[in-house]
Amino acid sequence: MNTKSLARISLLSCAVISTTNAIAAAPSTKFELETGAEYDSNLSVIELDKNSAEGDWSALANARLNSQWQASDTIKLKGGLGYSSKTYQDFSEFDLAIKQASADASYDFKALTLGVNYHYADAELDDQDFLTLQQRSLYVSHLINQKIFLRAAINDQDKKFPGISARNADNQSLAGDAFFFFNQGKTFFTLGLTGETEHAGANEFDYDGVNFRTSVNHQFLLWNKKNRLQLGYRYDQRDYSAETPAIEAKREDERRITTLEWQLETTKWLSLVGKVERGNYDSNLGSANYSETVSSLMLKASF
Repeated sequence: MNTKSLARISLLSCAVISTTNAIAAAPSTKFELETGAEYDSNLSVIELDKNSAEGDWSALANARLNSQWQASDTIKLKGGLGYSSKTYQDFSEFDLAIKQASADASYDFKALTLGVNYHYADAELDDQDFLTLQQRSLYVSHLINQKIFLRAAINDQDKKFPGISARNADNQSLAGDAFFFFNQGKTFFTLGLTGETEHAGANEFDYDGVNFRTSVNHQFLLWNKKNRLQLGYRYDQRDYSAETPAIEAKREDERRITTLEWQLETTKWLSLVGKVERGNYDSNLGSANYSETVSSLMLKASF
C-alpha cells in the first residue's frame, strides 16, 4: 500500500470518527522527565553502518508529554511530544538529540477498534541535521476477555538523510502484536512479528526484512516498594536486493538484541530505572558486523 492510499484511508477513518460528538471524559495529561548516565562499549550509528570499536560514557536527558482524551464512548484521541539527548564525554561525533511528535485517533466498533496514527522524528548527530522520519499507520485491535490484546498495523514510513540522498528511503511494513495478561494484569507476555520492504535512493540499500520481538513484564512489591522487571528480545533479519560495491556481493544482516530493565518506584512520582542491553550485529559488511553492551541508570519523574 502506497502513501496516497494510506492517506485516503486515514482521512476516511477520521471522517467516520468525527460523526460522534458525545463527551465521555475530560482529557488527561502525563509529563515525564528522565536524567542519568549510560555506558556504551562500542559507539555506533546503526543507520549509517558505523561503529567506533571504542566505548564511552554519556549523559542522558529525556522529556515526554503525553495526552489522551476519551471523547466519547467510542472515540479516543491521543497526542505526544518528546525530546531525548545523549552527550558523550569523549566522542562528541556520536552526540544524538531527537525531537518527536505523535498523534493517534481511534474508533471502537465493539468487534474491533480501528485507528490511525502519525509519528514524526527529527534527529541531530553532533549538532548536525541527521535524519527526519515520518510514519503513518492504519491499525486494528481487539481485546479478548480482558486477557489477550491483539493488534495489526499497516505502516508507511519516509526517511530523509540531509546530504546523504543515497540513504533516503520509503519503507512499507505489516506488523502484528499479541499481549497476554496474567496475575490481574501485573504480569504480561508479548509477541510481535513485522515484515518490511525498504526502497532507498541507492539500490544497494534496498532490502526485505523480518523482525521478531518478545518480552516478559512483571510488577511486584519489594522493600514495600513497587517494582517492574522487563526482559525483552528482538531479532532482525535483512536480505538486500542489490550488490554492495564494498564487498562485491549482496549484503545479509542479522541482529539479536536482548534487554533487561528494572524500575523501582521510590515515591509516587519518582523512580529509579536500570537497564542493560546486549546487541550482536552480524553482517558480511565489515562496518556493520560488531557487538555492543549498553548499560544505563536513570532517575524518572512522572507528573
